[in-house]
Amino acid sequence: MAVDMYVLWYDQTYVELPFNNPLILQITYHMVAFLNDVFGTNAAAPKKKPIIRLIKDVLFSVAFPVAVYVSSAFWGIYAIDKDLIYPEYIAKLYPEWVNHILHTTVAIFMFIELLITNRNYPSRKVGLSAMSTFIVLYISWYLTVYFMTGTWAYPLFDELNWPLRIVFLLFSYLVVVAIYIVAEKLNYIVAGSKPEKNLSGKHKKR
Repeated sequence: MAVDMYVLWYDQTYVELPFNNPLILQITYHMVAFLNDVFGTNAAAPKKKPIIRLIKDVLFSVAFPVAVYVSSAFWGIYAIDKDLIYPEYIAKLYPEWVNHILHTTVAIFMFIELLITNRNYPSRKVGLSAMSTFIVLYISWYLTVYFMTGTWAYPLFDELNWPLRIVFLLFSYLVVVAIYIVAEKLNYIVAGSKPEKNLSGKHKKR
């Protein structure tokens, strides 16, 4: 978490790019997870979950698919054409380890979290609503920065016209939804708990 916070500070101090919302999401999740370790519970199926545990479980359902998408999309585009996602002028500003914190370890840490900690996924309606809200806010901020500065954070968008930009964003959203559903099923395999019917955890599907 401390490393992520340093990278966020570095990103905003030395690189003129939009605020790194996905990294903020990861930092927020790990802070809440730490607070849950101290004040909440990590039991597999607690009878009465504290609020901090409820928040942690919902945040994980959002942070996991976002982290996996960010890592997969970045390195996938990087493999096709590095300049579309990580041009030389940006690479000169980032030490290599900072790039990996931003685009590699985010997914690795979330997979480790999936395997070694307990959680009860929220209902799919709640989880997808929370994730969709985050994505809409992120895209809104991304577009706002473009309209204010005339510059895209990722050069890929310079190569696309508006219809293709919209298609790319919609396709990306569908990919994140697919990752969410896969993660939900993985959680059931690992932890043996299906999504809850409500946030209180009083009625669960088993």
